[in-house]
Amino acid sequence: MEELLLLKVQELWNKELFYQAHEVLEDIWKLFPKNDKYNRNCYQGLIRLAIAYNHYQKGNLQSSLRVLKMSYEQLLSCDKNFRGIDLQRIITYLEKNIQSMENDNNILEFPEFVLNTYKEKA
Repeated sequence: MEELLLLKVQELWNKELFYQAHEVLEDIWKLFPKNDKYNRNCYQGLIRLAIAYNHYQKGNLQSSLRVLKMSYEQLLSCDKNFRGIDLQRIITYLEKNIQSMENDNNILEFPEFVLNTYKEKA
């Protein structure tokens, strides 16, 4: 189930449909029990990132930057190939996006959501 949902996230994210991607990420997040803090935290970081990019697209720049920073802090604690997601790529773009926005510039490019080999267990 998680793998199919991740493929949907990848499709939506790479079309820059971040609000819809966040909704699917929430469905994945709900698959994990509350005591699975690691997986839930990492997925929550991705959910926040999708929301931050959605805020940016809507012109809510202050909100976007605040949520980008929250997402960044969460994702730093995650495996760089979390659940088969290339988080290293996402974090690299996220750092550039935060720096650009802090310098009153635009986000030039959103990170691609890349799935490596899917892992059943992280």
